[in-house]
Order: sequence, then structure tokens, then C-alpha cells
Amino acid sequence: MVEIKKKLVGYIELLRPGWWPACFFIGLTPGMLAIYANSGSLDEFIQLKTFAWAFAYWASIVGIYVFNDLVGIEEDAVINPKRPLPSGRVTKKGALVLSLLLLIFGIAIWWFSFENQLSTLTQLSCIGVIAIYSSVYKNNLLLGLGAGLIPIGVWIAFAPISIVTVNMFLLLFFWELTLDVPENILHFEGDVKIHPHTFAIKLGRERFAKIGLVFALPTIFSTLWLFFHLNMSYIYLIFALIGSLSLFYSQLSIRNSIAPINLGRSLGLVMFSIFIINIGIITYTIVQSYL
Repeated sequence: MVEIKKKLVGYIELLRPGWWPACFFIGLTPGMLAIYANSGSLDEFIQLKTFAWAFAYWASIVGIYVFNDLVGIEEDAVINPKRPLPSGRVTKKGALVLSLLLLIFGIAIWWFSFENQLSTLTQLSCIGVIAIYSSVYKNNLLLGLGAGLIPIGVWIAFAPISIVTVNMFLLLFFWELTLDVPENILHFEGDVKIHPHTFAIKLGRERFAKIGLVFALPTIFSTLWLFFHLNMSYIYLIFALIGSLSLFYSQLSIRNSIAPINLGRSLGLVMFSIFIINIGIITYTIVQSYL
């Protein structure tokens, strides 16, 4: 019984439940904004397929996380041997089956909900790019590209591609690169032996920590650009400023110290920033539609 409980906890950890809100919102928010920008209301949003697309992206992203952990066992064995796969609580076969089931489920739900070939192809491209990043060439630009494709895949299921779509791509692209700064430094010992193509390895930990603002500033610009271009209300601006300041401080705080506690806090602030920005977009669309 104890052994079964250990394995169950291992599988739950492998799914990274702490990241689920971000996975859910990153798929949900661009769709809400696309529907509102295209029709001026959220009537199309309040349908069963809304939950389908949110869960489809959740399943796809979580499936990618599991696959990333599967191909990164050697790295995790160096930096965090207590994780489910290197500790043996989850088998390689079990992780592979779980990853494939999640990815197939996500793609199938997306296709049957919308039957939009271009949108589904974009989702597949996102999965493919991140799979290449995880298993073949761990360069941060690939991960940023994969993240940036998420809002595009959602947007084109509901509205024509526009400059706002491009802005959403850039927002997620640079946000992902910002997230990679503390994350890559935390994983430095494992990456230096196994994945020498990450930015942190090429630049060195201290130098890499000092350029995080280079990625954060375009993210902040894209966030605030939405306010001016769409003439959004000050409700969104408040959330956007909180998210932007959190992102800015996340990188400022590690410029002179890459102690693990600072890196962990920086990582948390980056995740908090995208959560708050997404809440701002959701709040704005609801208020504009119904109040």
C-alpha cells in the first residue's frame, strides 16, 4: 500500500500541479481576447467548447512537461535526484505512456471542438518545437518559439490574424526567455554536462543573470502596448503594471546575487507576472462585455 502511494504521489508530481493555473490561463486568455476583439462580446466564449480548448491546452502543455522530464532524467539526476523519474518512483515507460496519452487527448479535444486545420497544425507545431528542444537541441530560442505559438493557435480558432496576434506571440516568446534566466541558472550543474546549448552555459551564470532584463523589457512593452492599442480600461492597466513590475524585479533581484533563494524567488515572480497579466485581460474582457 505504501509503495502504491509513493508511485501515485510520483505521478502527481510529474504532472507539476503548481504550474496548472499558468497552463490553463495561457491557453484560455488569448481566446477570450480574440473573441472579444472580433465580436465585441463574449457570447461565443460561454459555450462548452471554451472548457474544451482550455483543457486541451492544459493537457498538451502538461504532456510536454512529462516528456521533458523523461528526456531530462540524466540532468535531474545531477541537480534534483529526488524528482519522480530519477528517484525511480515513476518508470520511463510509465512517463512515456502518460505523456503520449495527454498529448493525444489534448490534440483530439482541440480538433473535435473546432475542426480548424490551421489552429490544430499550430498546436502540433508548438508541441513539435518543444519536443525538439527537450530531446535534441536545448536552445532557449526554441522554447520561446514554442511558447509563442500557443496564443497564435488559440487566436486563429476564433478570429483573423492581426497585429494583436503578433503582439501576443512576442509577449509569450520573451516571457518564456525571461523565465529561462533563473531556471537555467538553477539547472546549471546539470546543463553544463548534458545540455551545453542553453544561454546560461554559453554566457556563464553571473553574466547570464545580468541580461535577464533584455528579455523582460520587450515582455513589459508588449503587455503595455495592448493597453494603448486596444484602448483598454484602467482595470487592465492596474494588472498589467503589477505584472510588469513583478517581472522587472524578478530579473533585477538576481543581477548581483544568484544565490538559490534569490533564483527561486525570481522564478516565482516570473510565474506570478504572467498569471496577473492574464487575470487583467480576463477581467477587462468580462467588464467590457457585461458591465
